Amino acid sequence: MTKRRVCIFFVWLTAIIIFYAAAYLAVRINGQHLTLEMEFSEAYNAGDYEIRFTEPYVECISKETDSKILRLELHSLAPGKTIVEAESPDGEVQLDVLYVHRDGVIAVNEYLGWSTCGSAFLYAGAASVLLTLILLIQFYRRSKRACLYQYKNAGMLGLILFLSVSLLMELMIVGRRMGFGDSLNSLVTMGESFSGLMLPVAFIMSVFITISNLVLMKHEGVTWRNMLGALLGAAFCLSTFLPGIIEHILEQSNFSELHRESGGLRYIMKYITDALLSCIAYLECILIGVIVLSLKAARHIPAFDKDYILILGCQVGHDGKPTKLLQSRIDKAVEFAKMQEEKTGKKLIFVPSGGKGGDEVISEAECMKNYLCGIGIPESRILIENKSASTEQNIRFSYALTAQQNPDAKIAFSTTNYHVFRAGALAFRQGHKMEGIGAKTKTYFWLNAFVREFIAVLYESKRQHITLLAYIVTAIALIDVMLYHAAQI
Repeated sequence: MTKRRVCIFFVWLTAIIIFYAAAYLAVRINGQHLTLEMEFSEAYNAGDYEIRFTEPYVECISKETDSKILRLELHSLAPGKTIVEAESPDGEVQLDVLYVHRDGVIAVNEYLGWSTCGSAFLYAGAASVLLTLILLIQFYRRSKRACLYQYKNAGMLGLILFLSVSLLMELMIVGRRMGFGDSLNSLVTMGESFSGLMLPVAFIMSVFITISNLVLMKHEGVTWRNMLGALLGAAFCLSTFLPGIIEHILEQSNFSELHRESGGLRYIMKYITDALLSCIAYLECILIGVIVLSLKAARHIPAFDKDYILILGCQVGHDGKPTKLLQSRIDKAVEFAKMQEEKTGKKLIFVPSGGKGGDEVISEAECMKNYLCGIGIPESRILIENKSASTEQNIRFSYALTAQQNPDAKIAFSTTNYHVFRAGALAFRQGHKMEGIGAKTKTYFWLNAFVREFIAVLYESKRQHITLLAYIVTAIALIDVMLYHAAQI
């Protein structure tokens, strides 16, 4: 992490501490007084109500009525828990539980329940989310300018969407009677809110991808790889309902503690729900980020200043000729080469890349070379790389070949549209800034192939994702433990 980023991190952290410190001061200054409203079935004069406290930790300064509403002005005397009872002349009794903190703040019904100016914590949370969102947008724009093909760009883009939705939800409840506990709970349930909001989208996409997979299996056979899209969509939808299903099963069992509002099992269930749905929201955000950047990368046209164009190989036909998928990549490279020559007069050298698989009669690079020669590309403009067995090797081995001829060469690459972003990201991770161009493929194939690309993106940066998810579930655990402890007081 650079010094600049460390500085920004500490400024961000300091700002958030200031937001919450200001909220605490607002509650600390005003929270020793509380206006409590109680609703009765009949209207009486304020003096007709009898007010009682089980413990002398709070006193009633004044009382007034507004139709059937009795308003009590309360002031804290000493820390502790007490119950305030208000009895009308006809014997109707209303009561509330009050907690007086050591600093004199009065909370209603829960130790971290609502208090005077308690919504200041929600404002602090909203301000923290807004500040994080602003900084994240700046980081994303700067990172995208440096190189579009970065896995972290997908993560930042997804997080921007998540924080934007969360901020809107926070603003929708601003102004309600809140306490510190409500503010903490709003943080840990952000994932649940986001997953619930995305559920209709996930369901529609799941149906659409399932139809696409059925068409794919009709053309290319029934395999688990051809069902990945439908499986992923179903997993997102079912996982959103999973916590509710577990809770329903437990409620039907003999675990009576689940029915206790402050019981340990209920808070364990709450943690499972919060953690699971936050993880789902995280994956949905990464998926959305990858979708957006993949579409952007697929439509991108590289600058017309390239020296080489790398053609990423794929399966060769049984007759040694390019499959339609491979041919589309070659044709796209030729199309770009013609566009550059027309614009600048600069000719490209083609670098077909790909080794020979166990079920292939010829190497992918040789197959592509034969096709290029067959359409009139001179052999002098073709530099083959026939040792690679993966996209990562395609890029590494091909770059080594071009560097021997021109160490400062500018390189583009041609692949299928769904593969451009990940191929560019693999090149960036090797230290090469290559621009990609995407060849079209059939929609029913593109959707499932894209899901496979998304899974590959997750796998190739699994350590970062596992680390971030560990931070998320740990933070949720700490907050839920704090809420559970407060519920026991």
